[in-house]
Amino acid sequence: MSLTASNVEKKFYNKGEMVFEEGQAGDCAYIVEMGQVEIFKRLEGETVHLAAMGEGELFGEMAVIDGSPRMANARAVEDSVIIFLPKKLFNSKLQKFDPVIRSMIQILLDNLRNVHKSYMHRPRSIEDYLNAMAFHSEGFQKYLLKLPDDTAKVEGQVQLQAIDKSITNLRAGFRDHKDVRSSALSETDISSRLTAKDGKGTGA
Repeated sequence: MSLTASNVEKKFYNKGEMVFEEGQAGDCAYIVEMGQVEIFKRLEGETVHLAAMGEGELFGEMAVIDGSPRMANARAVEDSVIIFLPKKLFNSKLQKFDPVIRSMIQILLDNLRNVHKSYMHRPRSIEDYLNAMAFHSEGFQKYLLKLPDDTAKVEGQVQLQAIDKSITNLRAGFRDHKDVRSSALSETDISSRLTAKDGKGTGA
């Protein structure tokens, strides 16, 4: 991508200054000319680090390409100089690509957003952890059923039954517990992942 002083803007960011915030419109992409930028999300008071962008690296392009809101925050972790790539300029460069290449870029973006969504749907509450444990236990049991009968398979099923009993006991023990964090995983998240693992969902 050819950049000249006439078609780009640069801005200096102090350490700790925000470049953009989650949910904002993607009106431009960015290149780190000097310094470093952290990409992160905030979940119930916690900061989840996603990436660190150094000199010469591009970030913020996904929201520009597909028009979606910013899915994370960007913050300078040291004094930095950032190059702005306006949406119009960025898209004009993309339009010069072969249509097949543009379609592949869009598919890659969709996949990245799905991976990001799956990553953020990790266990947070006690209920989340118990659901995740039950999910993996059930998936393991289904896998064992496909194996030839042998001692290891039988012993594995016995151990998994013990694990399921322990999960049931844990649920009972924490039934009246008021968690300080809300759940991130819904029953739909768990069941859809299990369906995919069982060979009925969509592939990669």
